[in-house]
Amino acid sequence: MGATSGGKNRYADQAQWSQEKLHEYYWNDASKMMNNAYPSTPEGDHALNYWWKAHAVDALVDGYERTGDKAYTERAEELVRSIIARNDSLYNEFYDDMEWLALAGLRLYDATGSEEMKGYVLELWDDIKTAWWEDELGGMAWKKDQRDNRNACSNGPAAILAARLYERFGDAGDLEWAKKIYDWEKQYLVNPQTGLVADGLVLREDGTLDVNEAWIFTYNQGTFIGAGVELHRITGEKAYLNDAEKTAAGSLKILTDEKTGIFKEDGDGDGALFKGILIRYMVELYETGHNKSLKKAIYRNADALLKGSRDTGLFGQAWGKPAQNPLDLTAQLSGVFLLEGAAKLEAGKVDKPDKPDKSGKPVKK
Repeated sequence: MGATSGGKNRYADQAQWSQEKLHEYYWNDASKMMNNAYPSTPEGDHALNYWWKAHAVDALVDGYERTGDKAYTERAEELVRSIIARNDSLYNEFYDDMEWLALAGLRLYDATGSEEMKGYVLELWDDIKTAWWEDELGGMAWKKDQRDNRNACSNGPAAILAARLYERFGDAGDLEWAKKIYDWEKQYLVNPQTGLVADGLVLREDGTLDVNEAWIFTYNQGTFIGAGVELHRITGEKAYLNDAEKTAAGSLKILTDEKTGIFKEDGDGDGALFKGILIRYMVELYETGHNKSLKKAIYRNADALLKGSRDTGLFGQAWGKPAQNPLDLTAQLSGVFLLEGAAKLEAGKVDKPDKPDKSGKPVKK
């Protein structure tokens, strides 16, 4: 199967192809782990890269949700156990790293009902909550030994996680956490004009705040969008959806190439994951708000990715251009997220919300 398949299931075919290539190029059956790069070298795979591997779990769950093939969830569970074993602990010094694993683990629990995975998620959440700094500023710290840094990457995913835990298990305290974290991020890091999310802020010794508005990364937009979508679903409050739509519109306007509409390259290493995370939450926003501009943007980027990768199935940092080896796992995962997202949209049954009846309730078709 290659990048030229057509038909009504075009993106589903390409998503399957991308999963096959991810397995072929990156899965290490001896370690039950994804290698850090292709081609793999012992030096390159020395580092665990905990959060990269957490997103590899997400990619496998994507494959399961599309196909129902339990091989994906079995491999994902092996990967979670391997992350913990290789790390010599469930926990990590970076709060955002733990949040990514908790989010992926919760999706894996949804897919399998595994009490083992649920236990990991709840243990991680207990530790993640210690990131909130009980001073006048508040907010979730980025790293356990750098508590004066309060970053979007630790607040956005935590708000999504708290909201989803409330949805799954009904603890009202988790919903309060989601709202508190979301409100903090909106107040301190979101530009009210553009909707774009700054990377973070530092609390100086003199009590002043230094907000890093120069760093506007795609993944931070994605997780703020995702948090807004979750809270809108739970509460029905339109303001959350409006916030998400505004951030998405700002992202499409400012973070894409003016001529092509392709999301700009975010570099290698960690940065190569950023665009794929944005796509994940844009898909969720489309499913909730049915803004066709999002669907068009995702398809446009998917088509560019396929054009640039049809010969090898390796997804470069710049979507639409051939990959350069060695290629980090992060870039490949972003490509998988993009094609799985396009396939999810392609499989959707409606392009518009159900029209309400006279009582104001949606009519189910």
